[in-house]
Amino acid sequence: MTPLQAHQDFYLKREDSNPTGSIKDRSLSPQIDHLIAANFHSAVISSTGNAAISAQYYCAINRLPLTVFVSPKIHPAKLKLINHPQISSRPVSAAFKFAKLHRSYNLRQSTDPNALNGYSAIADELLDQLPKITSIFLPVGSGSTLVGITNKLPSSVKIFAVQPSSHCPIASHYDNSFTKENITITDALSAKLLPLKRHIFAAIDRSGGFGIVVQNADVIKRHRFLLDNHINLSAETALAIAGYDKIRQTHNVGKFPVIIATGCLR
Repeated sequence: MTPLQAHQDFYLKREDSNPTGSIKDRSLSPQIDHLIAANFHSAVISSTGNAAISAQYYCAINRLPLTVFVSPKIHPAKLKLINHPQISSRPVSAAFKFAKLHRSYNLRQSTDPNALNGYSAIADELLDQLPKITSIFLPVGSGSTLVGITNKLPSSVKIFAVQPSSHCPIASHYDNSFTKENITITDALSAKLLPLKRHIFAAIDRSGGFGIVVQNADVIKRHRFLLDNHINLSAETALAIAGYDKIRQTHNVGKFPVIIATGCLR
């Protein structure tokens, strides 16, 4: 169980406390267990960094060969942590082709129910740690984390999906009070394929939540505050906090809002 910490007027669910410092451990561990049970002997993944680092960890424990496809735009700090990455301009399709050609298990989270089941454990923990939870704020890329968690949360918990103004196909469906930008300090939320889009909208709408688009300057400001206070969390976590800052004056987030700290600073 990862810690839940009170900060000012919200709570932080510290998923950076997982073995590789990322929320991706929640999904990769059960995915690896499943592929072994299904008699696969290797795995492949396309990733912006954290999922590959997590997959690498769990595959090593189980002595499974892993092939990793990443974009040339991957953050250098994350690239250094990945063994023998394959650079591809289309890493998602490259991983699909590799999986089919080599009968290798594709660890893509948005298409694997085992990943969603892994994320649902976060909801179980939150309901145990904070039974009165009123809302949850998540940085959203493909949406697999959001869907997995909200599958286990009661509809009384409002779901807020937060995305940067540079790439906001989900949040902009709700929030139009932003200026489109081309840059962001977040680098893990650039998913173009969204097979879970319908489920994401359904979860938000069912809960009475909202989508929030955040400007890069606000993310930088929040990230600097975290680091100045020696809280070494990812820019994606700062994005979620900035989303909370933006929306709490206009939407009822309740007395017990939780922000998912998705990973450590790399």
